[in-house]
Amino acid sequence: MLLKELLGISEDIYFVEESYLAQRTIERTLDYLNGVRRFAETGKVRLLRVHEGEHTLGLLLFNSADEEVPVDFWSIFTGALAKARSKKDFEILVDPLLTFNPPEREVEVSSEIWRDAVNEYYSLMLVNRNLCLGCAVKPESYGSVFSENRVRRVEEIFDILQKKGIFPEGRLLEVCCGNGMSTLALHRLGLNPLAVEINKCTVCQGLEQGVLNPRRTVVMDATALSRYFEPGSFDGVMGFMLGLVYEFNKDLWVNIMRETVSVASEGALMLFTVSSRPEAEILAGALLRAGVKGEIVDNTDSEGTYDQWFFVGRKQKA
Repeated sequence: MLLKELLGISEDIYFVEESYLAQRTIERTLDYLNGVRRFAETGKVRLLRVHEGEHTLGLLLFNSADEEVPVDFWSIFTGALAKARSKKDFEILVDPLLTFNPPEREVEVSSEIWRDAVNEYYSLMLVNRNLCLGCAVKPESYGSVFSENRVRRVEEIFDILQKKGIFPEGRLLEVCCGNGMSTLALHRLGLNPLAVEINKCTVCQGLEQGVLNPRRTVVMDATALSRYFEPGSFDGVMGFMLGLVYEFNKDLWVNIMRETVSVASEGALMLFTVSSRPEAEILAGALLRAGVKGEIVDNTDSEGTYDQWFFVGRKQKA
């Protein structure tokens, strides 16, 4: 686990927040830190500090084994993924705590690596069934779930784009990644997107098969991207075989398209594939209205199954 490697510890570790999304508001973190601060002012506690420059990314509190929990473990508090106000509240609580109890060790890492480590923690918690108690879904074989034809189809799209002089670079986001069949194609092309998907079971499936990168995968609703990522966070946003996109549910997909644009940087590549032209037109209309200039591309083949149409464009200057 990346967290243990970064921190040089062997004991178990647990984040105070129960999910990645809760790291945006850190309500439990702030509540617990208030209690820890009062305790720390009267007695010595073992702490580790993770920081980037002067900013504290994470604080680890050691917990000795007892009757309730028969193993030593570290509780992890972080405000690195939180909104600006919550992040400030986190540092306000942490600073005096560190004054009363200087950490026994400090570790400096970049915020990007720390975010990857947090992502990995929650991915491993999911695939180990720690986030879905009572889960009865059994792992399936790779061959019964993943299709090489599907992977090649995505790779062929990038062949078309490269002929147009287009290839994604920089910070990449893949929305609605499912179990990662399209993500697998991106990995083979040397790309390492942050992949998001709302369905825990499909994410778990991709993690189990080693298709999704646990450090770059998040269970998240694509209609809420702007709640968790700042404007301009990504240089490219992609989604493959989105849908089904119909008139009756187009508001959902229009909202998702607006959200992808809101977290994209100026000039960011926007690429989305669907199975039919009407679906592509709905997505294209939403993207054009949100400030993306691009085109619908006919990518039909004899099989008529995957990625038959796609929209490709770039976010324009506001």
